[in-house]
Amino acid sequence: AVFFFFSSLVLLEAAQLYQQYSEAAQNIEILRQGRTDVLSICEEPPSSPFPSPQQSRRPLPSLPTVLHPHSLSHHSSFNNYNSLFWEPFVHVFIKILTFFVLKVRFEVVTSEASYCHSLDIVVEHFVKCKPLQDLLGNQDRNWLFSRLLEVRAISHRFLEKLEERVDSDIMHFTVCDIIAHHCKRFRTVYVPYLTNQSYQDATYQRLMTENATFKQLVESIEKSAVCQRLPLRSFLVLPFQRITRLKLLVQNIVKRTKPGTEEAKQAIRAMKLLESIIQQSNDSISQMKSIESLVSLNAKVDFECKTLPLISQSRRWVREGPVIELMDFACKDAERSVYLHLFNDYLLLSLQKEGGRFTVINHVPVNELQVENCRIKLHSLQKNLFRLQMSTTSYLLRTDTQSDKLRWISALKRPHDQVDFSAAQGKQSCLM
Repeated sequence: AVFFFFSSLVLLEAAQLYQQYSEAAQNIEILRQGRTDVLSICEEPPSSPFPSPQQSRRPLPSLPTVLHPHSLSHHSSFNNYNSLFWEPFVHVFIKILTFFVLKVRFEVVTSEASYCHSLDIVVEHFVKCKPLQDLLGNQDRNWLFSRLLEVRAISHRFLEKLEERVDSDIMHFTVCDIIAHHCKRFRTVYVPYLTNQSYQDATYQRLMTENATFKQLVESIEKSAVCQRLPLRSFLVLPFQRITRLKLLVQNIVKRTKPGTEEAKQAIRAMKLLESIIQQSNDSISQMKSIESLVSLNAKVDFECKTLPLISQSRRWVREGPVIELMDFACKDAERSVYLHLFNDYLLLSLQKEGGRFTVINHVPVNELQVENCRIKLHSLQKNLFRLQMSTTSYLLRTDTQSDKLRWISALKRPHDQVDFSAAQGKQSCLM
């Protein structure tokens, strides 16, 4: 009976598209997060085939404190009369827990089958669509369907290994060692695919807006029965949804597995590897966006000072925005707007010109920069002031709000000791 139930579950999950599974899984996860850990271990979704038993009307003795589900039978609080009463229930609880661990393992397999089914659809009906292939240029095709073929191939090999493990022992199979083993392959395709996602989305939006033939072809495929009226975009984001969902499933296995066991060690290893793939993808996306912003900025700047090569693989955007520079303490109107571009290694100070262009008047490495907070009002007319101290000069700057000033100070590294600017008026350089 158990074999029939789980076999039916595999077939059912494999038949549905991953988009449908993902939506249902998210709803269950939201409900699960709102409950206690113990309840989340024991609960079943509303559609569970196992109805809850009727509660007894007779009150029961209070249940002892549970430190961990797998330590119940060894907890010292059971060395009393109540333990004799609760011992059968503890064994039932552990059996239920074991069932739910098995259920999560099966969800890894069944959801992977659903995922592969959706990948098959997008590859066979969109990527390999002859009219679309003839319509799209090589660059658009690569940006739109980047590495989907490789993602599908690796996912099918992964699913084959999972199914072989299930067939070997349907009641005691494990999956985390297989996941950990495949993480190296996952990394080779998921990191580039997720990094390319912004190009993919921009290409999709442009083609849908500017190419009427492309839009007509895509919409006709989406309306077919095999796609179940799901949009192409929902298929393109599948790899992102899958790698994050797989990590959550492994986390659930970690929570429900007895610590110190081989399965627990493999689950923790798999979880860390998946987390590193996601982190590497995020870092790669951040790097790509930084390079894009640097290329864009490089085309908009002129240097009044010594030229600084802007485009660098290691340079990261941190913060930018306008501030007011106070040019001279004696003249309250002697001020100008200065635009700051802060990166992880350099700060650029520019004058903003028409057409979105900038003239850089100074730049300084952030490790040579000191930022000093001024908490007083100079001559009772100015507020929200801070000073940038460089090796050869300094800038007294003002923001519109206190919160904006504090954000700039925080971004410009740790603020140094407070300086009394009213006592430093004679030392402040006048920068014209």
